[in-house]
Amino acid sequence: MPPFFMRHNKQMNNYHNHIAIIGAGISGLALACILKKAQIPVVVFEKSKEVSDYGAGISLSPNGISVLKKLDIFDDVISVSANPQKASFFSGNKKINTFDVDIVTTSRQVLYKSLYKKYNSLDGQILFDHHLLDADIDECELNFLGGKSYKVKHIAACDGIKSMCRKKLDTQKEPIYSGYSVWRAIVEKKQKNTQTFLGPDHHIVTYPISDSKISFVAAIKTPKQYKESWKSSGTYDELKNDLIFSNKDFYSFINKQTPLFKWGVYVRPHIEKIKYKNLTLLGDAAHPIVPFIGQGGCLALEDAYIFGNLLIKYGSDINKTQNAYEALRIKRIKTIANMSLRQGHLNHISNPIIVFLRNFVMKYFHSLAMRPIREKIWNYNPEEEIRNFK
Repeated sequence: MPPFFMRHNKQMNNYHNHIAIIGAGISGLALACILKKAQIPVVVFEKSKEVSDYGAGISLSPNGISVLKKLDIFDDVISVSANPQKASFFSGNKKINTFDVDIVTTSRQVLYKSLYKKYNSLDGQILFDHHLLDADIDECELNFLGGKSYKVKHIAACDGIKSMCRKKLDTQKEPIYSGYSVWRAIVEKKQKNTQTFLGPDHHIVTYPISDSKISFVAAIKTPKQYKESWKSSGTYDELKNDLIFSNKDFYSFINKQTPLFKWGVYVRPHIEKIKYKNLTLLGDAAHPIVPFIGQGGCLALEDAYIFGNLLIKYGSDINKTQNAYEALRIKRIKTIANMSLRQGHLNHISNPIIVFLRNFVMKYFHSLAMRPIREKIWNYNPEEEIRNFK
């Protein structure tokens, strides 16, 4: 509940037949589009004053791309993004191998704006400048900064990695520093495909996000615990110090004028429940995984597609929808979270013998190396999951 001194000013707004989506991020906007198209009453609450202009890069693999196509925004996204067909891996100064891929690489800003444009075209409603203070999941009541309150039908929490709503399901132990910190930048540079430079104790990834720009990401294994914020700035000298054992050619396009950002990667305990009473978690609120296999955005799109289409399947029966959603998502979330952690360890190996073995497998058994990602992640079919669930 809001503080006592605010209660007498509370303005109660009745949205009792609406699904309330908290957060206009990837999962929130995708879910809003699905529900609005199906004529299910929906309203989105967003704490910012406008759709995010956050420009970090994002990679979408086939499982995420399939959802963009079902949302009918793929053409809009791809028209201003990149579509790499090859991914090259290097160890030291030597190329290990090049794999065939079919991914879309873009900026989060492009994805947000495409989702917002689609939702807007459906006459969707977003209430901006709404900072959530508390969610009463028994009464289905939302209380916001400034005294505004809303009565809703159900709460879909898409409020990100630091989700306030997640605390309703989790004891919310303090996140644990993973031992990794990450640098990022968007740079004016032409590049057709993705490149990954491996360790020891760090890796660098570059990929195009448009015809003229690339995303630069450097993950380092370090005891230094940077702030968990994607918007914390850093300096070129700090970056060089963190990458002291890396080949400078791998980031020669970075200079003192390049806007650089750094953040610490923290691990949150996996939770076995992503729904409780009148609350359902989606996106990073449900599964804040480490970013080493590029699946955060894709999982968010999957969550939205499955929850939205289950709601349609069950005729807006919230209880049936929640039970099916949790049953379909928990195992997959856990599998991908564990794969991402393992990939981080593989990327940063420092033992020369294990490095040799890793590179040997990637070079001579590349189909075997890629099989878990293709079979367990990329080939996922959410429609089949929904259809077969009983």
